[in-house]
Amino acid sequence: MTFSTVTGEDLDARPERFLQAARDLANETGSAAFTVAQVTAEAGLSLKSFYRCFRGKDELLLALIEADSRLGAEVLRARIGHRTGADGLHAYVTELFEMLSLPGAVGYAGVLVREYLRLNEHYGEQQLAALAPLLDLLAGQLDGEHRHRDALTIFGVLLGGIHEVVLGRATDPRELAEYLHDFCARGVRGR
Repeated sequence: MTFSTVTGEDLDARPERFLQAARDLANETGSAAFTVAQVTAEAGLSLKSFYRCFRGKDELLLALIEADSRLGAEVLRARIGHRTGADGLHAYVTELFEMLSLPGAVGYAGVLVREYLRLNEHYGEQQLAALAPLLDLLAGQLDGEHRHRDALTIFGVLLGGIHEVVLGRATDPRELAEYLHDFCARGVRGR
């Protein structure tokens, strides 16, 4: 009789191993164009283990978006520093685009911009929860009674710009960030 040598600690690490595998595959392809089988092979774990951790690929993608949104918000918060209000909004937008040049950022951005609408259609509340760290940070830079709604709207506009960068159609990401900031700032001030 053979007993499993997998410890409780190893079992607890499985979701993170799957997330890291999905992150690595996203960085290779710049999208979510990978299969669950590829994720399990990259993680060195079984398909059965995958389905013990996630109901399917969409749940994995939402977990990846959540994990990387938390990490991205921490980095972005540090880059914004003590700037608030109009300066904070400018810093949020320009630093977000600047972060696209960080190692691994394009993979996450590729997954987010390509999957955002599809996931939102089927998993709207879960996706909002996954993006909450980035959205809350943005809402903190805004004034008014609809800060969270405004943040969600601005984030949608920024995703369009990020999509252009991911596709390589933005010849100057910094100029695009400045344009999008000006556009969004006018929209928020225009009330």
